[in-house]
Amino acid sequence: MKIKTTNGRFNRKGLTLIEVSLVIALLLGLISIVFLGIGSYRKGADKAKCKMQLSQIQKSVRAHANFNNLAIGAAFAEADAFGAGKAIATTTPACPSGGTITWSATIPAVGTPYGNCAYTDPDDASVSHVLATTDTEGW
Repeated sequence: MKIKTTNGRFNRKGLTLIEVSLVIALLLGLISIVFLGIGSYRKGADKAKCKMQLSQIQKSVRAHANFNNLAIGAAFAEADAFGAGKAIATTTPACPSGGTITWSATIPAVGTPYGNCAYTDPDDASVSHVLATTDTEGW
């Protein structure tokens, strides 16, 4: 078989095995970076969803208390709030990260949450769903 040359160079078409391997390795590296970012995004989204649920429940409890002339500190247990035909929701909300939500047994004061989530990330203790005072301003 005769190889054709042009001006002393081989006339080749396509990519070599090394070039293809390099492109694949580069793409796999970029994909792995994307997957690492998705994990932290998901943790942040779960935390935001949990806090939003607690906020909505708090506002519902305050509205129920206002409509029914219930004073702050009046008895209002979880059984009164959640379930079929109950005041707040037909199902009890759950933390999307698997944390345990505890509910107060009374109508809370403004700025005091009715429920709180006890989730703390086992890999990073700074990631927590526990509500801070700044989280509940205006609730």
